[in-house]
Amino acid sequence: MRHQAAPSRLRALGLAALAVGVCALACAPARAQLIKKSESMEQLQGVGIVERRGETLPAGLVVTDSGGDSVEVSEFFDGERPVLLVMAYYDCPMLCTLVLNALQDALNGVKWTAGDEFRVVTISFDHTNTTEMARQRQQMYLAGYDREDITEDAWTFHTADASTARAISDAVGFSYRYLAESGEFSHPAALIFLTPDGQVHNYLENIEYAPRDVKLALLEASQGKQGSIFDRVQHFCFVYDPDKGHYVFAMGLMRTGGLVTMLALGSFVSLMVWRGAARRRAMDLQTESTLATKGAG
Repeated sequence: MRHQAAPSRLRALGLAALAVGVCALACAPARAQLIKKSESMEQLQGVGIVERRGETLPAGLVVTDSGGDSVEVSEFFDGERPVLLVMAYYDCPMLCTLVLNALQDALNGVKWTAGDEFRVVTISFDHTNTTEMARQRQQMYLAGYDREDITEDAWTFHTADASTARAISDAVGFSYRYLAESGEFSHPAALIFLTPDGQVHNYLENIEYAPRDVKLALLEASQGKQGSIFDRVQHFCFVYDPDKGHYVFAMGLMRTGGLVTMLALGSFVSLMVWRGAARRRAMDLQTESTLATKGAG
């Protein structure tokens, strides 16, 4: 049985090395357009992302879905699927629409399907937004999502009262400001990734999102509950750079991984060669002993 298992182990190591090699050749850093904020601009003071990684959304918060039903925020999390949260208001003149459009484009390039491996939740932080506005936005973005037969909770849109919207935003570190002179909001552009149990895990602070970055952020947020073996191998190709707001190619890590793989394969092959030589020596000794016995007889 040992002799039959050896080729299987060798093939497994070979496939792992091949996956790492393919990743090293195929993966490349994605370009992302970062939002530049001028601290001297009064309308942007107190606006941005405040790190809340590891914190959990408060219990008991209730929002309204696009059908007019009340939903407790805790119901977004089922312990299995990560949640991609977008804070946006539905009559935003520009930035929120850019974020939602860019997210839709990115999701169309991600092989995972919303509702299956993860879910998307959009919550308006403008308490004057209506259920009808949420319904229209949901219909529009689901119509442009390149999937068929998706679940009802794939990408949901919600409204909230002012205090609830502020509580959710504060919990995830999304700081916005109402501009009374224009009647609009000043706010950051970001995707917020939460774990299946509701903890803030990561942010993508861009207005363009590479499908690869979205997939890697979801894979990390899933805490190992989602993703194939190749997904996990691919994940080791990249490391998240908070300064750039996206994942960058981890060349040093790949070199280290490649070296470890080569050493492991070299050690395994050497062991197989040594065992084969030892087996041949034992067979030769047994043959000599048999011949000597026959000769003596």
